[in-house]
Amino acid sequence: MALAHCRQLCTQQCRPQRSQKRRNFLSAGFQLLLGVIFLCGATLVQAKTVTVVAGAWGDFTKADGSGLYFDVLRAALAQSDIELKIRVTNWKRAKQMFYAGRADVLLADFRGSGDRRFVPLWHLNMDPPVQLFSLQQVNDLQSLQGKAVGWMLGYDYGDYLPVAVNGIEVSAEKFGFDMLQYGRLDAYISYQDNVPDELRAQLKQRQLAPAQALYPVFQNTFSGRQLAADFDQGMQRLYLSGRLQQLYGLHYRQAAFPPAQR
Repeated sequence: MALAHCRQLCTQQCRPQRSQKRRNFLSAGFQLLLGVIFLCGATLVQAKTVTVVAGAWGDFTKADGSGLYFDVLRAALAQSDIELKIRVTNWKRAKQMFYAGRADVLLADFRGSGDRRFVPLWHLNMDPPVQLFSLQQVNDLQSLQGKAVGWMLGYDYGDYLPVAVNGIEVSAEKFGFDMLQYGRLDAYISYQDNVPDELRAQLKQRQLAPAQALYPVFQNTFSGRQLAADFDQGMQRLYLSGRLQQLYGLHYRQAAFPPAQR
């Protein structure tokens, strides 16, 4: 009887202890699950944010995040469930940010090459021919050896010349043409559309490079290549639906869609 009474007493005392341990275990497990869900959720939110950096180019990429290229990128990636974080600066700084890994997409550049960049199949636009402007006709590019030749900040247009020049970068097209007009530059490299109306009759020009396609450039990583594939699929969808032509409006013919395949 005494032994039975002890067993009964032990059962009554141990049952609440086991129950309390079970509740503690379940509570700890629930808290761990909440922590995992929180971390996964934070990771997913971060993965959906894509940083896009661009130079300021008129109606194509405006400082306030509006512009044709941004509209097209948003539309092409609309089904990818991402949020675009847009940064607009000068072209030189934009490239520095991209190659430093502080941006996922660079708008917009020539196809080019390099291990850090991945270029999709679809382009955004056709860049006009690159022209060399001068007050006196330049028949031989070799004659520019050591001369003062200007171009926009970060454009690297000196690469189109066969000789080394005194390259001068300017922060605005107007400054470049002003320097050319007042003799501070021997030549200035730009586009026909940028020439001030009052200078058109005075300037001589020669083409340095033909029209080239401009692309969004993605990081050459798994996620970057996947984003580029999503862009290509989106552009194909927009093109077939006619939405792409609506977005480009008067710029559609210049863009020359569809693009040539690699």
